[in-house]
Amino acid sequence: MPRRTIRRYGGAALAVVVVLALWQLISLSGPYSSVVPSPVELLRQMWGDRGFYGPNIAATMSEAAQGFLWGNVLAIAAALLTSRYRILQRVLERFAVTAIALPLVAVAPILSILFPSGTPSVILAAQSVVFLTVASVLLGLRSVGAGSVDVIRAAGGSEWTVLRRARIPAALPNLVGGLQIAAPSALLGAIIGEYLGADHGLGVAMIQAQGAFQVARLWGLLVVTSLLAAMCYAAIPLIAKLLVPALRSVETTLGAAERATPKPSAVWRLLSGVLSLASTLAVILAAWWGMAILLPGASSIAPAPDRVIPYLLHGHTSLGTTDAESAQALPYLLGQLLRTLGDTGLGLFSGVALAVLVSIAAFEFKAIESAVLGVSVALRSIPMLAIIPLLALVFGRGLVAVTVLIAVMTFFPTVVNVLLAMRAIPAAAEDILRSAGAPRWQTMLRLRIPYALPGLLASIKIAIPVSIGAAMVAEWLSTGSGLGATLTVAAAVYDYDFIWGAVFLILLTSLAAYHLAAAAEARLAARRS
Repeated sequence: MPRRTIRRYGGAALAVVVVLALWQLISLSGPYSSVVPSPVELLRQMWGDRGFYGPNIAATMSEAAQGFLWGNVLAIAAALLTSRYRILQRVLERFAVTAIALPLVAVAPILSILFPSGTPSVILAAQSVVFLTVASVLLGLRSVGAGSVDVIRAAGGSEWTVLRRARIPAALPNLVGGLQIAAPSALLGAIIGEYLGADHGLGVAMIQAQGAFQVARLWGLLVVTSLLAAMCYAAIPLIAKLLVPALRSVETTLGAAERATPKPSAVWRLLSGVLSLASTLAVILAAWWGMAILLPGASSIAPAPDRVIPYLLHGHTSLGTTDAESAQALPYLLGQLLRTLGDTGLGLFSGVALAVLVSIAAFEFKAIESAVLGVSVALRSIPMLAIIPLLALVFGRGLVAVTVLIAVMTFFPTVVNVLLAMRAIPAAAEDILRSAGAPRWQTMLRLRIPYALPGLLASIKIAIPVSIGAAMVAEWLSTGSGLGATLTVAAAVYDYDFIWGAVFLILLTSLAAYHLAAAAEARLAARRS
């Protein structure tokens, strides 16, 4: 067997052996034996359930595929239609942030009222992919070389010709990379939708297994879900190469540098940022208002901004008090939001730091890379609503469980982006260091890590709204503190003014954090150009 094949697949095989060995040890330990079945016990359960998986897999994959298709069609169409106008692109990008940052506790009641069983899963699957695809396509459209555009325009080509001949081909690698990351997210969104209400599917089966405390069956369902997500992740580049044979490589990064442009003045940058944020808020408020007015039955559970904003400024709530007295709504909301942001920050930092270290090791040793990508895809695809109770049993109902969950959510896209960015360095730069006799560690430190910074910042930018949502779900199901738990209490007492006031603040916070990360990414790109 060729040495290259051994290096490529030997690491994955070794990782499987190590994981199985650790798994067996954990299942035999006293505190975890009741919640972690041994590999042999799990295989026995999965064999016994072999006829149980088929119908549930078919239902969930159908919902995920529909959501993946519709979400990506909308995202790609919107990105192409706004490709000529940078300010519209910024509005679209920030509007996509709000779609991924909407809390489930606010979205679920509306979806369950407006749509029949199964449709909410399709909608949530689509919602899960829109942001990733929009971000990847916009970055790809911007990364086209200035020379290609100038040649087409000099030959009399229209903007449509520029888009068709230059921007779309340049965006294809980024699109494929975004679709790869989005595919497991669509599966996850479909399963979350089934948690909110469905007749069949993997999510329904997980709820039933949790309710009956069938631990081995639940683990079997998680393994099946992870395998499906890994298949979806691996299938995207293969399908892309079949459909577009000219696409020689699908290795890209969501942090691709944009072509050099004249540096605008500080005043113009500030004015542009304010106008972009204001236009995004205007679109969000208009959509919110329209939903409350036009959708049948939505006004009772989704009050319009003219009712929620005054409530935030002058209203009171008794959600956080043990006596009959009430507290001002806005200060109480801000306090809970700060706690959630603290949980988010710790998990995000842990996931990013671990991903960078693992990316460096994976780049230097191909065996580690094949093992890491397989494990990270599997972890990223496990539904939050199913894994949080297990994390609470293993790590307790505190900050550690929340940190682990957010780190898992952040780890996968960061590893993928950083690895691909490290591979994309100019060959000439690497040759210069090699000819100067620089050791491998110096090449990594002085060339590959700085070159990977845009990919890292892009990963952080994408992970911020996802991490805030994950922290709120963990607070809801595990810690019982923070904004996630408070929103659950508000939903139980039908305090929709508080819920939508919190949604508004969450969206503002996500947009602000995303804007800061995008500004840091743009500043780095300007310095490098």
